Amino acid sequence: MKTDKLDMLYMQRAITLALKAEGLTKTNPIVGCVVVKNNRIVGEGYHKIFGGAHAEVMALDKAGSSAKGATIYVTLEPCFPYSGKKTPPCVEKVINAGVKRCVIAMQDPNPKVAGRSIALLKKNGIKVQLGLMKQAAECINEPFIKLIRTGLPLVISKMAITLDGKAAAYTGDSKWISNEQSRTVVHYKRSKLDAIMVGVGTVKQDNPELNVRMVKGRNPLKVIIDPNCEIPLKAKVLKDGKNLLLIVNTGANKQRVNKLLKRNIRVISVAGKEGTVNLKSTLSLLPVFGISSVMLEGGPTLLTAALKEKVVDRIMWFISPKILGGDGKSVVGTMGFNSIKNAIKIKEPTFCGLDGDILIEGRLN
Repeated sequence: MKTDKLDMLYMQRAITLALKAEGLTKTNPIVGCVVVKNNRIVGEGYHKIFGGAHAEVMALDKAGSSAKGATIYVTLEPCFPYSGKKTPPCVEKVINAGVKRCVIAMQDPNPKVAGRSIALLKKNGIKVQLGLMKQAAECINEPFIKLIRTGLPLVISKMAITLDGKAAAYTGDSKWISNEQSRTVVHYKRSKLDAIMVGVGTVKQDNPELNVRMVKGRNPLKVIIDPNCEIPLKAKVLKDGKNLLLIVNTGANKQRVNKLLKRNIRVISVAGKEGTVNLKSTLSLLPVFGISSVMLEGGPTLLTAALKEKVVDRIMWFISPKILGGDGKSVVGTMGFNSIKNAIKIKEPTFCGLDGDILIEGRLN
């Protein structure tokens, strides 16, 4: 096996390790690291949880003295010392360990780091190879990259629709458009993201729990968009108030807001036109709560608002071979496009069959 193939093998291992922490590091990146000497892995690790030890620290500690003269494979440029940093810089750990070569998948997008650690490694005589499996590394850290570049979390629109583009019957009934296999995929995805966002209309209509049930995994934070503070006090989502954020308009009914506050429900007021809240402003607040990724699971009203504000990054739409007809509720409301040229285009679409349903995923922004 050639050296470049071995490099690919070890970097793939580092990426696999990083994915073990998907959804657990909040606003931090997920990172995997492997230390190799004489074609043998002598240490490996990954950033397991927000505030925990970094991947390089774990891997080098396991490698011990074997790290001297070894090659280290890491999915993201090691962190660099800067003001306000909470953990010791990994780049110094790598240098002090005496490794001779550092293979890095991608440069850190954080301007406080970007390229500085690479330069320091080179300055200390360590050979650096940058860009191996870069696309894969960027893919697994898409939420972190979006947050660093824009200050906003990654937003994935999840919808279940019929073949004729309906999200519900004219009565509002939507259980279940998609099949069990599709719903299992949704629950798995929920467990890997930081938050689920729905509008109060969905809460009123379906009274959902918005948790992870069909697979093992942790429950994401529930974000309810409720401009006028109309959420029913017996709604299931209110039972887990510690894992909930209620977003209301600054002009929402104060008496209702106070009732929720007395129940220790976190209520955040956001500006917006009467009966709405500004979604971009809402999203900009979420990183404070450790949120870098959001699954937008609301109905047509919330989805239409999100598309108009251009805050949706990706879609995850399940198409079921059912037909509801013209009186069904369309998945997207009025957008005001007067030409096909103005239509929102889905880039890099992928298609997957799920026991009769079709999952379409793609990128908007």
